[in-house]
Amino acid sequence: MKKTKTREKVREVLSNSNIPMTAADIYEKLKGDSITLSSIYRTLDTFTSEEIVVKDIDNSGTALYSIHQENHCHYLECKNCHNKIKLDYCPYHNVNKKIKSKTKFEVDEHGVILYGTCENCRKKGK
Repeated sequence: MKKTKTREKVREVLSNSNIPMTAADIYEKLKGDSITLSSIYRTLDTFTSEEIVVKDIDNSGTALYSIHQENHCHYLECKNCHNKIKLDYCPYHNVNKKIKSKTKFEVDEHGVILYGTCENCRKKGK
């Protein structure tokens, strides 16, 4: 894959983020670098097809991107403040085994964001 300024900058932004980001989030971080939003989308499409990034879809239909890791991870997102918390483990390995034993269907991949209410919002009564 050809190295370009946009690819290097997008990879850098995603590598420095602890949470998945939208294309608009990345664009905001790169505003002063003369990189267009359409270039970011093209880069993310390329990175997704090359398995450099993982693309998830949130409950509003928005695409979220994060750097592909050997041990994938999942996120919790508060429906009120939209704070995201990274899980350092996959709670679905046992679920996938159960699906396979009951249906003979083998799950190759999954992307999951769990939605709920964070402790701070519960304390505030939201």
